[in-house]
Order: sequence, then structure tokens, then C-alpha cells
Amino acid sequence: MKVPIGSIGKVLCLASLSISAAAQSNAWNGHWKADPASLKYMGPEYKVTTDANGYTITQGTKTTKIVCDGKPQKTDNNMTSCIKSGETYMLDVTRGGKHLRKTTISLSSDGKTRTSKSEITPTDGSKPYTVTMVSNRVSGTNASGVWKETQFGSSDDNGVVSIQVKGDTIAFKETDYPAPVNCKLDGTKTKLGDGTVSLKLADPHTLKATYRDADDKIRRENTFALSADGKSIIETDVTPAPAVSKMTVTLHKM
Repeated sequence: MKVPIGSIGKVLCLASLSISAAAQSNAWNGHWKADPASLKYMGPEYKVTTDANGYTITQGTKTTKIVCDGKPQKTDNNMTSCIKSGETYMLDVTRGGKHLRKTTISLSSDGKTRTSKSEITPTDGSKPYTVTMVSNRVSGTNASGVWKETQFGSSDDNGVVSIQVKGDTIAFKETDYPAPVNCKLDGTKTKLGDGTVSLKLADPHTLKATYRDADDKIRRENTFALSADGKSIIETDVTPAPAVSKMTVTLHKM
């Protein structure tokens, strides 16, 4: 399953397998369907401070200022322009002149819910998709205050993970990825978007994936725990500071 963060990871590769583990690797093979009723998500908490020029988001020690004058401004490795209409903010994020994301941030009529809806244009040429994040108010008034992310969804997520071990490689298709990705099984970091992914087999029933950004900083860690009967997997997805979040979901073999 996928979660909110900067660039969220879309593929997974399996780590090197011992001889004994390799013999059992077929237990991982197949299609695994997520059970929506089992999904638990504890998203990041963040602070929004608004002013006449725009707003500032603070997560942990990271602070991002957005000026809403319609002019592009540098945000991380991208350029972002923002337009404000009442309590609604519309952002356009580009890199190298190419659109990456168009986001609309709005408040519910009672001011208790903040919704961020983004139209994502992948850099790899794959089909655009929509990501929606919903946060509940912890404190504050209007758009300002402290918010806790409680829901996350992606239009391209079909909830099915596909795994196929082939000798010393693995073909893996994440729930929101258009096609399987083939990776080596030796734990080597594999290029993924602007960063890398690697995975360690802690034991025959536990796979640990680590996603890193372009600066080699960990941006997401996944644990896949295979049940003793081989019929289900519990996925635990953790995003570290500053946007701390945790998601767990049970996947059943199809």
C-alpha cells in the first residue's frame, strides 16, 4: 500500500535469500489482495500558519513557506506556484518546466476537516492519477492550526500486490504500480524514481523494505510478515520524521 510523503514509493524488490529461505520463497509467490476493513492509518501531524501572503507548514523541524501570488517559487527541488481563493489554495508544482502535481487544498464547511487533492503526472510517462489526503483539526481556527492526517487514498491503487521469485530475481508489482518490476535478490539498492529501494529478508516469513530519497535518507520503511499458513501477509508501512506516519493492512492470497 502507498502513504503520504513527498514522493511516495511505488515498487518493491526482495533481498538476498539464504538457501533454506529460497526453498520456501514460493510461499511469497502469487497475488495478494488488501482487506480494506483491516486498514489502520495514523498519519502525520503538522501545523499550518496563514498570513496575507500565503501559508507556512511545519512538520517537526521542517518548515515550508508557500507564497500565494501566482508566481513560481523554489520548494525543495521543484518550483511551486500558488493561488488563494477564500480558504482554498491551488498549487501547481513543476520541475524543469514539466508539471508534476496540481493540488487543491480546501476546508469543510464546519472547518474541522482539511482535504488535499492532487493530480499527479508521473515523470516516467505512466498514466496520471489522483491522491487525496484528509486531515482532522487538532486545534486552531480557519485554515490555521494543528492538523492530523487521518485518511489517504490513490486512484491508481487496486489493492493487489503481485510477487514472483525467479531464481536470483523477483518480479514485484505494488498495488499502485502499472507493471511488475524485476529486481536482484542481493539487497543492492535499486534505482526508483529520484531515490532507491532495497530489501532485507529478516527471516523466511519477514521481508523488510527500505526506501531512500536522492540524498540517501530513509523516507519509508516497509515490513511484510507472511503468516505461518502462507495465506496472508501483514504489511506495516512506516514513514520517519518529519512526516511521521504508520499504516498496517492485511493482504490475503488470491
